[in-house]
Amino acid sequence: MGISVTVVIPAYNATKTIGDGLESFARQSFPAAEVELIIVDDGSTDGTPEYLEVYAESWGPEQPRLRVMRQAHQGPAAARNLGAEAAQGEFLLFTDADCVPHVDWIKEMVTPFQSPDIAAVKGAYKTKQRSLVARFAQAEFEARYRQLAAAEYVDVVFSYSAGFRREVFRTIGGFDTSFPVADNEDTDLSYRVATAGYKIKFNPAALIYHQHPATLRQYLRKKHSRAYWRVMVYKRFPGKAIRDSYTPQTLKLQIG
Repeated sequence: MGISVTVVIPAYNATKTIGDGLESFARQSFPAAEVELIIVDDGSTDGTPEYLEVYAESWGPEQPRLRVMRQAHQGPAAARNLGAEAAQGEFLLFTDADCVPHVDWIKEMVTPFQSPDIAAVKGAYKTKQRSLVARFAQAEFEARYRQLAAAEYVDVVFSYSAGFRREVFRTIGGFDTSFPVADNEDTDLSYRVATAGYKIKFNPAALIYHQHPATLRQYLRKKHSRAYWRVMVYKRFPGKAIRDSYTPQTLKLQIG
């Protein structure tokens, strides 16, 4: 069979984080012959593209095809779009260079697409951290996941664990590159997909492991950034400021 799934990962100065993710992608339960992994270096200055090229040379035929692309530093939205343009797979999956997928992640991400009605799929975060702040951050995600799981369809799909039918992604126009950082550019894309009438499915079994902020200072800085960019999105979609499938009403107070 040919390529059916393309995984796109933007990478910026990622030599310290991307290795664990690559190791997991080399062991995925989904057939490797049907997967291509495209990593787009976003103008790194720490040797990330060279690190990736060496890594690609070590992969054998029993592992997914690994391609490394480069661009001048433009941000993760532009990097994801570049990878998506080059994708061969019918299904586009996105994650980040500091994320480690569960061995069944690809399989779980594409399973909902067995229904022709599903245009996009959202997976879930987990963490192995033990710090109190990180565990609290994970608990916040778990509360939102319970809310998502109660809905037949959702209106959010976040780039740490996101899947789209390739033609839907291209029809919608991909990520908005006016978002310069990895913050709420995926919320904007989600709302465009949902507003266009496409159906998005949440699959909590599609797991990505991630490092949450480990200190209170890091946590508050992350909250501030998310709130700022979420307000930018709400200006485009004011109805979502009242209610969406992901954001608890209590979180609206934090955003404010």
